[in-house]
Amino acid sequence: MILTFMNVKDEGVHNEYLAVILSCFIYYLCGVHTGWTSPSIAKLQSQEYPFEVSNEEASYIAILGPFGDIVGEISYTIFADRIGRKNTLLLAGVPMISAWILIYLSHLSPFMIYAARFLGGICMGTVISVSPMYTSEISRPEIRGKLGVISVFAFMSGVITINLFGKFLTIHQSSLIFIVVVLVFFATFSFMPKSPYYLLIKGRKKAAEESLMFFRRTHNVTKEVLALNEDVNRQLSEPGSFRDLFTRSVNKRALKLMIFGRIFQQLTGATALTMYGQHLLQGSSEIIEPQFAITIISICQACCVVLCGSMSDQFGRVPLLVYTTGLCSLNLLLLGIYFTLRDFSGWSPPSIIPVLVYGIYFLVYQTGTGSLLNVLLGEMFSASVKPKAICVVNITYSLVVLFTTKFYQISYDYLHISIFFYIFGICTFVGTLYFKHNFPETKGKGLEQIQIELGQKGGRRRSREITRGV
Repeated sequence: MILTFMNVKDEGVHNEYLAVILSCFIYYLCGVHTGWTSPSIAKLQSQEYPFEVSNEEASYIAILGPFGDIVGEISYTIFADRIGRKNTLLLAGVPMISAWILIYLSHLSPFMIYAARFLGGICMGTVISVSPMYTSEISRPEIRGKLGVISVFAFMSGVITINLFGKFLTIHQSSLIFIVVVLVFFATFSFMPKSPYYLLIKGRKKAAEESLMFFRRTHNVTKEVLALNEDVNRQLSEPGSFRDLFTRSVNKRALKLMIFGRIFQQLTGATALTMYGQHLLQGSSEIIEPQFAITIISICQACCVVLCGSMSDQFGRVPLLVYTTGLCSLNLLLLGIYFTLRDFSGWSPPSIIPVLVYGIYFLVYQTGTGSLLNVLLGEMFSASVKPKAICVVNITYSLVVLFTTKFYQISYDYLHISIFFYIFGICTFVGTLYFKHNFPETKGKGLEQIQIELGQKGGRRRSREITRGV
């Protein structure tokens, strides 16, 4: 799979791929954490679990993860610039391994499930904030898109794993397996170097040189270290408080772009549809078992993530965002129409339709919208405010995840499921227009160049001209 991400032109970048892939073991576990509810809620509500779990209680199990995300997103700002991006990712493994231990012991009390979901959320909130920083800071511009989507691929692999094996393994058995995966993450990623950006922020120029020698697989890094050091010094010379995040024009523009980007990403309903995938497709069980359908769809999504990495570095981030978000909107509206016709008309549409549309929706989503926002998050902010900015952006993201996940349950139980799809289909169409008219193109540009262009008046138009060589 590493070779799928790489191509023959990627000479000398093997260590960059290696570091990102090892760092994404924890992202893989976040995918397992997110997808865990899909096969597990049915087991928690079956006779094999010693406690009774209602639909309302199951919805709390689903949304406690995003509550934990918020805690992780706040706490990571304390550590990212103090102990470094690498060590913060390692630290995120502590609540994750604690979560799986609690799930293993959950037959003693259902409250252990609640605590585990919250702890897993803390890990995820930390990882989605720090991983884009680490990846963008160790990678060269020409492959940053491909490296940036490896985390999404790892996340999708986690969703695939839990949906594939969740049917055949008990909750206790699966928790033991993922405890081992966390230990593998600790054992392997510990040997990777820290981000050269972080080392230069701390004034450790010699260590930064050694880090770059590892990542670039060459001893000739003096010129790059000097350039990075100059960029870091310039960015750190800028004010970097929370107040500056909201008052300096370049910071405000980047923050506004990424907050609305994350909001529209989640208003596609993707996280809610991942968590409730099997629940949504249960009406198609006569045609195909929901768990099997979701596993196939998730595998195809992972392949689309690989495609996204190559396409974004070749064709640009913005075109992919616009086309994929627009197609997601169309698929959401089609699902709304299907459930309306099924429940309120005399005609019964084929039950395979939601499986097909759901599958197409997620394939399109992961080819652009679902993958590229992670890449852009690591590219858009100055070193002086990056941890604080990502914290604010991802707290917004988690709050919207809470809303979308709970709204699915409210729509299903108290309104009608089609309401969910109509509302989010319209919101996603608005997101398409926002991406088209506001987002700058960052393909092939250094982090410093992106900052300069964000600070220019008419930044999006100027960014396009520079990309085209005008």
